[in-house]
Amino acid sequence: MEQLAKVFSVQEQLVDFKGPYENELETIKLLHEPGKKQHLQQLTQQLLAHLEKEEQNKRRDQQSCKEEARLLREEGNRIYKTTSNQNRLLEASRLYTKAIFKAESNYDELCLAFANRGMALQEFGYYQGAYDDCCHALEFGYNPKLQHKIVIRQAYCAAKLKKMEDLERHIEFLREKDLNDGYIRQLLELEEILIDLQESKVTENKQNQKEESQHEDKEEIIIDSNCDNRYMIAKKNIAPHEVIFQETAAAFVPIEDNIICHQCATSFMCAPISCAHCHHRVIYCSRACRQSHLYIHQYECAAYRLNLLQMLGVSHLAIRLVLAYLTEILSHFTQDSNIFQTWSQLMKLNQKGYNKIDVISPQYATSLGMISHLNKVSPNELIYYALSANLLQVYLERHTKFFEQFPPNTRQDSKIIVSALILRHAGQLLVNGHLGYALSFSQDLPLLEPNIWQSTWRLKLGCLHKLSQLKLTTAMNLPYLSLCNHACDPSIRTKFDGRQIIVYASKNIKAGDEIFNCYTQDYRNSLRQERAEHLQDVYKFQCRCSKCVKSDYDEAYLNYHQYKCESCGKWFVPTNLNWWMESDLDVAIDCMHCKVQQVFPWYQQFFQLLDNIHDKSSRQLLYKSFYQLNNCLLNHNSLKLNMAGELIEACFKAREDGHSLNTEDFANLEKIIRQQLLGISQQKGRHSLTYLGKMTYLWDLMALKKCKLSIEELETMKKLLENLDRETRNIFINYYNDFIEQQQQFK
Repeated sequence: MEQLAKVFSVQEQLVDFKGPYENELETIKLLHEPGKKQHLQQLTQQLLAHLEKEEQNKRRDQQSCKEEARLLREEGNRIYKTTSNQNRLLEASRLYTKAIFKAESNYDELCLAFANRGMALQEFGYYQGAYDDCCHALEFGYNPKLQHKIVIRQAYCAAKLKKMEDLERHIEFLREKDLNDGYIRQLLELEEILIDLQESKVTENKQNQKEESQHEDKEEIIIDSNCDNRYMIAKKNIAPHEVIFQETAAAFVPIEDNIICHQCATSFMCAPISCAHCHHRVIYCSRACRQSHLYIHQYECAAYRLNLLQMLGVSHLAIRLVLAYLTEILSHFTQDSNIFQTWSQLMKLNQKGYNKIDVISPQYATSLGMISHLNKVSPNELIYYALSANLLQVYLERHTKFFEQFPPNTRQDSKIIVSALILRHAGQLLVNGHLGYALSFSQDLPLLEPNIWQSTWRLKLGCLHKLSQLKLTTAMNLPYLSLCNHACDPSIRTKFDGRQIIVYASKNIKAGDEIFNCYTQDYRNSLRQERAEHLQDVYKFQCRCSKCVKSDYDEAYLNYHQYKCESCGKWFVPTNLNWWMESDLDVAIDCMHCKVQQVFPWYQQFFQLLDNIHDKSSRQLLYKSFYQLNNCLLNHNSLKLNMAGELIEACFKAREDGHSLNTEDFANLEKIIRQQLLGISQQKGRHSLTYLGKMTYLWDLMALKKCKLSIEELETMKKLLENLDRETRNIFINYYNDFIEQQQQFK
């Protein structure tokens, strides 16, 4: 980052960005003016050369990588062989995964680590992951004389996955081999399995044909939009929780160092597959995802090796957007067109009245039409994003064959236009990028965590609360969702499911009403002034929604921050609303009525008792202390909700540490969890991921038979699972079926 800043600082002196802003093409052309271009590009080349040298210096000795990988693999073998419980399979798989990451591009170690992990995953029941690992073992050169061992595993996994074509292919391979008696018996078993699958397929096809003949496809468009004026209108009445539209992100990037699949965005990986050529910085959940993403990754791999992309923030998503739509971009380059004609054709795409409701319209047209505020940013900001775009273009030219796809006589123009497109998308994504959230485990690669799984996708008893963390996972380009204007009281809520989003109505929407999203925290979770500053800084407008023009615009939020004065007994809202979130708690909080400084003895007492959570008598005092908060914190105070969360987590942790909780403990926990959920439903809504994350604690109590819910309550909670992504929802449903379903008989 330091070297990047130095180069950009020098380059900034070479160009004048202080004139009126025209468009992205004219801005990039300033970097290509005669007399400036050569020096500017030399600096860019020097920066890339510096990054290349740093990467070479940091690259570890290949023999050392191979040795570390071997030791990890052998430790995995030891665990796999020396114990007999199910936990050993995931423990061994985790070590094999570390071996794969450590091996870098040492194919000898990679093929062995993949083969061994495939063996462990197959035994545990992760058949798709095991099958992919077998494919990789063969790809990286597994011993030809022993390949039948790998193919046997593939065949069994294909049978479990009901992939008949793969199973047939593997059986044909094995028939041609000289097998011993043991393998011959397995081959005969596989042949019988194939016959059974073929017979089942015939029956299944007949049933599917019958169902298809009875099915009528119905697709009703309930919204209208306008790309030029940027709005979305309801074409009919829309009820709360009704699906309004769905959209799939053509491009996204993981946030920070999250271990998620770069193709489908899942974080649930039993057999992570990484790129061996960019130090495993790009990871996929399956072989299929790796193959699907290959077209994009071939242009990014070297950039990951250079640590280039993480330096450039939103410009990384911008270049990925260009790569995702490269086919459409290339179609506008012809032998006869000049730079202005090509740019004009691209810009006209979003002027044709395209919108995503029309299934034949290109999504790229909507992306190109997204609003950008590059004309409103400071000269320093503009030059930063322009230089970032230029750097990425020079990188593509220096490290990839990207520009070889363009017509030969357009190569120079294509470099300028690609830079301009990266700049355009960076400017758009600054105000139109969307962040994806998901419930997550605290551990990386949670599916390989042996202490929480009893079998594939089925948690052990009392472990659902491990899946309670709300985590920011992705930054996405969603041009259709970007058509929704802002309101602090939005009419929609969005569910993220991998790279797909589903947008629901959060309230009644009448036909003809505009549909609003919220670009900030909504009015229940933030002050108007905070929202206004953020909206002005990022989006360059002042909000005039119904909540912001009210005389009591902050009333809803301030209701969650009221305290009872220790002196005069009146309710007041402190100036520093979230003082308890600061690292330095020696903050003076004065009553707005009598001006007496508050001591908050209940706060100190609560956390002193929390430190002794393992002691039974301390826990009883702790519950009492929490209930007494009602005397000094009004309603669903945010601090009270936070303290409830601290208490609940501490009690569950004490139980995991081996300290027994009695009936009274569980009764208090149920009461406190219910209070917490009620408060969250008021502030965030029952359909929020925050609510569902905290609901896991109540489900664990039910699973442990420590509390009872009515059939109506259970059914209501089950319906809330619709707000989860597919994989997380399956984990919840499996947990419900395994441990909670019988609770319906309690009342």
